[in-house]
Amino acid sequence: MVKNGAGQFYNAQFNFNNIPGWVVSEGYMIKLDGADELILSGMPVDWDEPIALNAGWQMISYYPRQGVDAILALSGIVEVLLMAKDGQGCFYSPAFGFSNMGDMIAGQGYLLKMDEATELVYTVEEEEIAAESIPIMLPGILPIHPNTGENMCILIMSAESTYGEVGAYSGDLLVGSGVMSDGICGMAVWGDDETTDAKDGLSEGAGFVLKHWDSSSERETELELRNILAGNGLVYETNSFLAIDVSQLSDIPHEFFLNLPYPNPFNNVTRIEYGLSETGHISMKVFDLKGRLVNTLINKEMETGRYSIAWNAEKLTSGLYLIQLETSIMKLTTKAVLVK
Repeated sequence: MVKNGAGQFYNAQFNFNNIPGWVVSEGYMIKLDGADELILSGMPVDWDEPIALNAGWQMISYYPRQGVDAILALSGIVEVLLMAKDGQGCFYSPAFGFSNMGDMIAGQGYLLKMDEATELVYTVEEEEIAAESIPIMLPGILPIHPNTGENMCILIMSAESTYGEVGAYSGDLLVGSGVMSDGICGMAVWGDDETTDAKDGLSEGAGFVLKHWDSSSERETELELRNILAGNGLVYETNSFLAIDVSQLSDIPHEFFLNLPYPNPFNNVTRIEYGLSETGHISMKVFDLKGRLVNTLINKEMETGRYSIAWNAEKLTSGLYLIQLETSIMKLTTKAVLVK
């Protein structure tokens, strides 16, 4: 599938096309079944060729042959630029002086939202810029959500959650992830790709929650919305922008809990969240449907708190497994489906 900014598209499967023609100043969304390379022929476009921009959203191409940081490259339109986004959901918000886009890349298209019509000439020479972009950091514990073609941008700020990773969840479904550094995190929350049967993102108007993963303590705690700085709350709207101030919920749960693993079904590795309301000896074991013990994940004294642990089932066969969390006073069980 190929789409332009006006929603016109080319579908090779049905041999249909209503895109009038290729416009060099515009960006295009392309969905592929596998990795490939697109080669365009013709006369090269000068890097300083002006691009006419309208008020609202549009997709544009990037002319310069060298990579230039988005804040610098778009500095000529910063007074009327509301938002810039790349294809992976990274964004630049001039109002909040935040960017995790890094360098704009030759051959890529970008989404811009303008407050009013203007003309863009890319800036490529070094000059003093008031805001500085934050280096691109990718999650290492939480999965990186695949591109579904639609997303919204969230800027998360917290004086408490200084470092770690943040995940956006709809129930057990991860719909976005990002890295929090020095109390700030920019991330995309992904919409559902309705061209597939799988539920891989959020529908319009669906709510979600944010959880913070602390690598040092290996704990994941839900983030509580303290103040909405821009936007309408934790509700999915395609291409919207949400800026929020958050705080962490208490690390001590009110009761023992054992959540469903995520992902589930899974291929080799899944993550299990659990909470301990009292200090004591804890065991977490995995059994097959015949009641045979196949893994012991935890068997030790632990303090109260919220925790998360990865289970690597690479050596096991596909099937349904039972995960059992046991203390001196209770026993909880959940299920996981291994698919290879």
